Amino acid sequence: CLFLLSACGYTGDPEIQHHVYKSQIETVQSAVNQYHKDTGVLPIKTRPQKTPIYQKYPIDFDRLVKKYLPDPPENSYLKGGIYEYVLVNAEKNPTVKVIDLTTVDKVQEVQRRVDMFRAKHGFSPLKDVIVNKRYSLDYKAMGYQNPPTIKSPFTGRDLDFVIDTKSKVHIDYRSDLYAFLKKYGDDYQKGEDIRNILVKHSPFVPVDSFPYTVNNKGEPIFLVK
Repeated sequence: CLFLLSACGYTGDPEIQHHVYKSQIETVQSAVNQYHKDTGVLPIKTRPQKTPIYQKYPIDFDRLVKKYLPDPPENSYLKGGIYEYVLVNAEKNPTVKVIDLTTVDKVQEVQRRVDMFRAKHGFSPLKDVIVNKRYSLDYKAMGYQNPPTIKSPFTGRDLDFVIDTKSKVHIDYRSDLYAFLKKYGDDYQKGEDIRNILVKHSPFVPVDSFPYTVNNKGEPIFLVK
């Protein structure tokens, strides 16, 4: 159903978007808090241990609807919207955020192109080495007339894709991270994963993302181990 969701995407100012959906998130947060208080557990679906952290704790609305919520939020994919509601900081401070499923949809599209190329040629369509184990893609070789991009839910900017040594496609969030570091001035140390700044200052989570840290100048770079 992710492909069908693409047509429903919001393309306006992210600040307006954040304001519009703040009330839905607050309503779900209240329901999650009350459920947790009443039952001692979180209303989440089970995901494999290796699931990426920002996609690991999707909210199970079947546990909330009727007693804690009248219905899932209108902007959730369960109601035909484009967002999946998830929890971050589930162990210490369960906080409701959302995944923009149009973003997931686009990553899956590019991943399929990469997989098809690998099946045909026996290697990935790499273009340049960005840093060790992180590469840009040869979009022309993959059949694109124009390089594909994703509109960031954080800044509204067009974001590029990056691939790792396992041919796994991710989104390049460096420009978003740079903008948030400059705007909010959060202090991070070299070697520390800085993706939390996006989560802290927005309703969204950076899905399909590599870890990032800062260099000696405080600029975002890939955190490669």
